[in-house]
Amino acid sequence: MNTSQAQTNHIQRESSKGHLVEINGQKIYYERYGNGKPLVLLHGGINSIQSSFKNQIEFFATYREVIAIEQVGHGHTPDTAEAFSYFKMAKDTADLLRSLNVSNADFIGWSDGGILALLIARYSPELVHRLVASGANTRLVGMSPDVIKKIQDSSPEKLATGFGEKYRNQYIALSPDGEKHWPTIAKKTWDLWLTPIILENKDLAMINAPSLIINGDKDLVPIEHAFEIFKALPKGQLFVVPGTGHHTFESASSIVNPVILSFINAP
Repeated sequence: MNTSQAQTNHIQRESSKGHLVEINGQKIYYERYGNGKPLVLLHGGINSIQSSFKNQIEFFATYREVIAIEQVGHGHTPDTAEAFSYFKMAKDTADLLRSLNVSNADFIGWSDGGILALLIARYSPELVHRLVASGANTRLVGMSPDVIKKIQDSSPEKLATGFGEKYRNQYIALSPDGEKHWPTIAKKTWDLWLTPIILENKDLAMINAPSLIINGDKDLVPIEHAFEIFKALPKGQLFVVPGTGHHTFESASSIVNPVILSFINAP
């Protein structure tokens, strides 16, 4: 068994650490690992805790209490009749943490999860000590033109059957809503990704938490947009990962994990 398989199996054995709690009238799934100062993990779009952070949970749980949350319609969390919204996901996350009496935590978010980390820091600052956002965009045009075109030229049907085949299989394996609900999730995600503006630079300027913006040098979020976010943040830092695409936490964990640990542990 290789190291990656062993790590994945370890995480699967820890599934007993998963919990469902009612927040804002719906069930939200989360997992807790380790001990220490809270570290919140926020997964990417159409992703789950394990698919986004399979190379992070065991590493960070050695040093911190890790709280990993799955948004509505993602992973083990059932869907609702409402459309997906970054603002609602951020509110659900903030309210879940409040229900656990968690505040002044550090946050790590990947892709859509990075967006949520920035939103929470903007609108619930008491919850955030430091934040890390990798591959996050604050508006639709913050993604590369070819990615925008791919989304716009696609459709929920194409996303359901082709563009997101890997995500479809993952969704079916975990979701309590079953395979037949996947096209609905694809449509909601397609609409979410076409959100024109999520955060403006004036909003980023109101985030006082130290913030590490991570971007692959071949990310679907152009370095120029990552630089724009970094410059707008009063206490921003920027880390561009060489030879890396959007999946920084998966493909470059040996580089990224120690950098993040150093950042969140800084005085």
